Amino acid sequence: MTRKTLILIFSGIGNAITALPIIEILNKNNFEVDILVKSNVIKELLFEDPRISNVYIFNPKKDIFKSLKIIKQLRNKNYDFAMTIYPSQGIISGFILYLINAKIRTQHVCNYLLKFISMKFKIPIPFKKDIILFEKFFLTHPKNVKEEKHAVYQMLDLLNPIIQNHNQKDLDLKFYLNDDETSFAERFWTENNLNDKFVIGIHTGTSNKPPFKMWDLEYWKQLLIKINEKYNVDFIVFIGPSEEEHEKYLKSLGLDNLIIAKNLSIRKTIALISKCNFFISADSGLAHCASLFKIPQIVMFGPVDYKYIHPFSENCKVVVPDNYKPFYIPHCGFISKPYDCMKDLKPEKVFKEFEEYLKDLGIYEKLKR
Repeated sequence: MTRKTLILIFSGIGNAITALPIIEILNKNNFEVDILVKSNVIKELLFEDPRISNVYIFNPKKDIFKSLKIIKQLRNKNYDFAMTIYPSQGIISGFILYLINAKIRTQHVCNYLLKFISMKFKIPIPFKKDIILFEKFFLTHPKNVKEEKHAVYQMLDLLNPIIQNHNQKDLDLKFYLNDDETSFAERFWTENNLNDKFVIGIHTGTSNKPPFKMWDLEYWKQLLIKINEKYNVDFIVFIGPSEEEHEKYLKSLGLDNLIIAKNLSIRKTIALISKCNFFISADSGLAHCASLFKIPQIVMFGPVDYKYIHPFSENCKVVVPDNYKPFYIPHCGFISKPYDCMKDLKPEKVFKEFEEYLKDLGIYEKLKR
C-alpha cells in the first residue's frame, strides 16, 4: 500500500541535494513523496525527479493568500508522515507540520529563537535545548541533534518512526537531467572546443548565509594563475546573479582558456557541471551539485563546521584554514564570535592540496605542461 509523505525544504540548493537520499529511501519503501519549498530555484531543481509526485511553493512574503491555500490543500491530503530536512528546521516549519496534521510529524529541535537572534545580529549565543512545550505541541516525534554527523545521517534518524533499515546504495546521490539539458551541455562543450580537454569547474561565489564563507577574489586569481602556469587545463567559471564583479575581475586575468558561464538556470548549470573533470569552490550550493556526479572536487570551508554539511561524496576533499576552528554550526547558529577566517586559507595551501589530489587520481604528470 502506498503511503503519503511531505518533506519541507526551506533552505538552499546544497541542503536540497543532501535530502535526495531520503527521497530515494522513502520512494523505495512505497511512500508517495511531495515537497514543500520556499523558492522557485529549489522547485526547478527538483521538478524533473521521477521519485517526487508534487513540488509546492510556500512563500507568504510574496502571496500570503496563496500560501494559506497551499497549506489547506496539503492538510486535505492526509499525510502519513511529514518532516523538515536538516538544517531547515525552525518555528515556521514546525508550525506548518502541525497545520497539515500529518499522522507523524518530525524535525530536529533546537532553540529556534536564540538561533534567529544569533543569525540576525551575528553574535554567539550559548546553545540550549528548545522549550519542551513547542516539541510536544507541534511535533509527534521531535528529534535532538546528538552526534556530530553529516546531514544525510541526521535526516535518516528522522525516518526511524517509519523506516529502520535501508540499503547503503540508496544513499548514493541520484539526479535526473532531461534530454534537452544534456544536449545543451554537449553543445556548450563543442562550441567552446572543450571536448577531450581537462575542464575544471570553478565557483568563486557563496551565499551570504552565514557570512564570511567567501574566498577573496585575489586568492582566486593567484590560484588560477598557479594552476594555469603548470597544467594544461581549461576553466569554466560559474557566475551567479549577484556575482557580476567576479566576472569582471576574472576576465581581467586575460586567460584564453577561461570560459564564463552565467545567467543559466540551475538545471543547465548542473548539466555543465556534470561534464567537468574537476571542481573547485568554497562552501556553496554548486559544490553540492558537483557531488551529484562524484566529480573530484576541492571545497574550502572556514566559518561552518563542515562535518554536518560538506558535499556528500567520497570524491570531495575539504580544505580548511590553518588552526581551523568553525564558529557556525547549522542547527545552532554562531557559537563564537564571527570573523573573516577565510583570509587564513592561503592560495598556496589550496594549490598544494590540488596537486596532491591530481597525484591521487594518477593524472599529475599527464596534465603538466
